[in-house]
Amino acid sequence: MGVGVLVGLSICGYYSFLIYTEKIHPVFATWFLFGVAVSLSFKTYWSTAKHSFVGNIGNTIDFFSTLIILFSVVFLGKNTRFNFTIFEIWCLIACGVVLVFWKISKQHVISNLCLQIVITVAYFPTFETLWYAKENTEPFLGWTVSLLLSVVCVIIAIVRKDFLGIIYSSRGFVSISIMLILMLRIILRN
Repeated sequence: MGVGVLVGLSICGYYSFLIYTEKIHPVFATWFLFGVAVSLSFKTYWSTAKHSFVGNIGNTIDFFSTLIILFSVVFLGKNTRFNFTIFEIWCLIACGVVLVFWKISKQHVISNLCLQIVITVAYFPTFETLWYAKENTEPFLGWTVSLLLSVVCVIIAIVRKDFLGIIYSSRGFVSISIMLILMLRIILRN
């Protein structure tokens, strides 16, 4: 578990360094949406009756990692696009709707599951950027390590029988796999 946290933080450091050296140009909207949705996911998960630091370690690592990377995109990135498209605004509205639903209904699990959908959709701006990119804008190594970490998190969640942990980490695995396929497509074209 401690190794997973160290790996997650190492990926953040590597990602932040690549932002600072202008080797990558991540999409601000994606990281902002992750920041909002992952934070809400983290909070709704910890509001459930069955929650544990280990059972959903993927959400815990993502919570801190996303905030560090968002900070790096904002303060270390150059030529970062800060405006939001209509699609991205709708994603933020969806987070707001889930937040209001959660606060009124106290349905922690349903709210958490809805946030997994929003987090998945939050990848779409980066998917679109990678689809049209002539060069890779994301760190292949960092995302590969993230994929491996998500596999470990799925296994831990399964062993701990943590339903939301399984959903969270499985969602991460699928989304990161798509990212890597899109990056490979660019690399193989060049």
